[in-house]
Amino acid sequence: MEIFPLANGFAKPFIGEIVLLHVLDRRPNAAQWRGQELDLRRAKRHLERIGSEYLLPTVEASFRVRVGVPHEEIIAEAVATNVDLILLPTFIPSVWRRLVGANSGATARELVAGATCRIFVVDVRTRFNCFRHWTGEVAAG
Repeated sequence: MEIFPLANGFAKPFIGEIVLLHVLDRRPNAAQWRGQELDLRRAKRHLERIGSEYLLPTVEASFRVRVGVPHEEIIAEAVATNVDLILLPTFIPSVWRRLVGANSGATARELVAGATCRIFVVDVRTRFNCFRHWTGEVAAG
């Protein structure tokens, strides 16, 4: 959630558009995704809720959900929507991870290497998982 003040600042009122994208990871080592339509609908509802709570009302937003390998899907969405800039929040690694050289995740590394537009990697301190945070509230929907 720390990235939204920055995102609001980048999007010009009534001109810029923010695309909120959630990728349901289909890699074998990722959390189990069963390919259910419910997961896709729930992810889109979460994005819409995030948009309504954290984006300025003067900023146009669209909400997309994709299934696949995260960096590949982010790049595909960026190409499909002709974006100028990707804001990529990355969780600041622990001291131990930094000591062993894991300063950023594979998604961030692959995205920076493969994207055709500018990428602004933003270190964030707080992890937010909307599926864990809001599941009880939207499970009935």
